[in-house]
Amino acid sequence: MRPNELILNDKLEDVSMNKMYSFPFEVSFSEIRKLSKGYVKLHWHDEIQISIVTKGSVEFIVGEKSYILKNGQAIFINTQRIHMAKSVGNGDCIYHSIMFNSKLLKMFPGSIIDQKYVSPVVTSHKLNSIEIYGNSEWEQDALKYISNIINTDAIQVKGYELEIYINLLNFWLLLVLNEKDIFAQKTEPKPINEQRIKDVLSFIHENYSNKITLQDIADAVFVSKGECCRFFKKSLKMSPYDYLINYRINESMKLLKNTNNSILDIAENVGFNNVSHYIQIFKKKTGQTPHEYRNSN
Repeated sequence: MRPNELILNDKLEDVSMNKMYSFPFEVSFSEIRKLSKGYVKLHWHDEIQISIVTKGSVEFIVGEKSYILKNGQAIFINTQRIHMAKSVGNGDCIYHSIMFNSKLLKMFPGSIIDQKYVSPVVTSHKLNSIEIYGNSEWEQDALKYISNIINTDAIQVKGYELEIYINLLNFWLLLVLNEKDIFAQKTEPKPINEQRIKDVLSFIHENYSNKITLQDIADAVFVSKGECCRFFKKSLKMSPYDYLINYRINESMKLLKNTNNSILDIAENVGFNNVSHYIQIFKKKTGQTPHEYRNSN
């Protein structure tokens, strides 16, 4: 079990998980308040994620929806869905995540298990996530399987991979048996265009150090400025410009911590033309001036 330390590429894909072919599975944990920004950054990955809150309360944002989960409650996040997590309240917040590639469940590509019970789930554009509060019998059983998987991975006695696999299959069986009740609730009249979001994020990450406007961002995905703001805000709960500013500040924090470059040079390197404006925004976002942040680190 490893601490959740995201490694993101330019498209916000988390590439930190060990891509082990023989057993594509791992468990991680996130202590949200110990992270540098106090939340788990927006990201996505090919792996399916099952997260259970083990301390405090956590808000998970998946696509356009937000879920607040308390200790002992869990969420299933489908493959390639954009999501993030942040703490709720003033106390410590911890959650554990089970991460696995869907090929672990398929037996072999094209099998009846794959065709009937795995691929329809992971390829569904209507299924982003399933919250598991423990309010029904199947949800209580699902939470037990999740806990069994995490505990088995922590101990790793002989045959632990089989134990994990059996519990994972039992968890998946619950999803399949409850498909009529659960998946129907997730139907969206117009599912989020996640590829468009990823393209916007990729453009910002590649060009943040330059002077870019909202028109530039909208042009990158061939939409109007109004439409760009609409779908971006609906998914990320902030405007493209706010995201750009936050990203520039985060990148400048890395430079303040890891280089001896001057404040002026850092401001220019991350796309601020005016150092006074940079200092003002930095303090507003972090509560410190760049100089104070550098000294504290």
